[in-house]
Amino acid sequence: MRLYSIILILGATNLVTTFVVLPYIQIDYAHLIRVAHCKAKCSEKYGYPKTRQNLDGSIDEYFFVDTDEYTKCENGCLQFQHRRDMKRSNLTGETLQGAKFWLESTAHSGKVGSSPVSSVELLCQMPSATSDLDDSFEGLLGLTKIRPSGPVQYVVQWKQRTYALGYYDESQWITASVEADSMIKVDGMIPGVQYKFLVTIVGPAGKLGDTIQSEWTEISNILIVKSPGSPLIVKNGFNSEQGVVAHLHFPRTAYDSCYFRLQVKNSTNAVVTDLRVDPTYSIVLSHLEFDSSYAVTLSALSSDQNTATSPISVRFNSFQCKQVYGKGSLQCAPEPVSNIRVAIEANSTAMISWTASAEPENILTYAVTYQAYLGPCNKDPTTVYLPAPSTSYEMPLPRDVHCEFMFRITNYDAIGREAFAETRIAVMQEKLISSSFKIPLIAVGVSFTFLILAVLCFAVCRCCNKCPVKVAENKTKLTDYA
Repeated sequence: MRLYSIILILGATNLVTTFVVLPYIQIDYAHLIRVAHCKAKCSEKYGYPKTRQNLDGSIDEYFFVDTDEYTKCENGCLQFQHRRDMKRSNLTGETLQGAKFWLESTAHSGKVGSSPVSSVELLCQMPSATSDLDDSFEGLLGLTKIRPSGPVQYVVQWKQRTYALGYYDESQWITASVEADSMIKVDGMIPGVQYKFLVTIVGPAGKLGDTIQSEWTEISNILIVKSPGSPLIVKNGFNSEQGVVAHLHFPRTAYDSCYFRLQVKNSTNAVVTDLRVDPTYSIVLSHLEFDSSYAVTLSALSSDQNTATSPISVRFNSFQCKQVYGKGSLQCAPEPVSNIRVAIEANSTAMISWTASAEPENILTYAVTYQAYLGPCNKDPTTVYLPAPSTSYEMPLPRDVHCEFMFRITNYDAIGREAFAETRIAVMQEKLISSSFKIPLIAVGVSFTFLILAVLCFAVCRCCNKCPVKVAENKTKLTDYA
């Protein structure tokens, strides 16, 4: 089975826009709310819902607006801000529609519903790749959704603070940009300074719910890419769409890189993927093979994704098929029989028996193969086929020989897949004595018996001859003392 591509890189179909934190440039908040309102109307009319996969395998639904029609409508929102007479303008088509949306937009609408976003977080940071922003950091601002956002825009504000002389010096909220995506790139952050972000969600009808604030996050003073934290932890899983999966966890912090290189390797294939962080906290490895050993390595990448840190690694075994579908399921490859036993019987036969694999109703047939591979009875293997309910077979053995046999039981399931188990035994049969040697052996036995009897008779006769003499002598001696 081939190991398929594992990770869908978030943002591959939606370019991340960037804003730079500039403390001395303040954009009017009410104006950007109205711009967001107009853009949300353009998104509703010329965009369409689309989905993408987060790193943890969950699905994020968003509004896709990377179309020519939306771009023209957005230009209408921006161009007509400084025009007062639509009749004298040369706007047409979608651009003219954007100008009409601008006239319908307002910065003072009340809240028209709940927010689709639950939190905002600075997910990562790394040395900036922008040549004009040396010795600064860039990062990704991630919005966690509690439901599909629909055709919305995000108005982003930020502020900073530094700690000196025992207290914090904190700036006011600075309005920065209007964004269409829930993943927002921030550039120009200063090392050692803390940042907080505020997001207002605006839909076609106005503001959605309350604003969302992030926690304070301090920017690192070390202008190098941080290696990923360890340890890597793997949790196995399975789902109908992605098959055998595993979730890769590691201790992620706001000081980690925004880009990682992941390698997943088993005995048949290896896949290397570059990925970008998102608000989720694990990485799903999908379409794995059942019961396979995998090696996973993870390293952090620089902003240009050309330099990688030292990797961390972990090994794991994926789920077995029977853990998902149960033993004997046709969803899995067949399991071999077990507990093969061979009994040698007196009539020069071998009784082979076995324990059937699970779910025997899914077995189509058995093939019993036996072959003598050592000894004088060596010959080609012999195979017999037995019906599915069988659990034994009696095999004739050659007589008066000493050979070693291989017995293999192959079971085929209902769709033709096979599995086998085998055992080897030595068959030792005593040779019978031939008839030409029987008469001499019997004669020797009879002669030996007669010899023993003769010795016994001689001893008895000698005893019988001597005993009367001794008795007479004793009687004579007794007479002498009378």
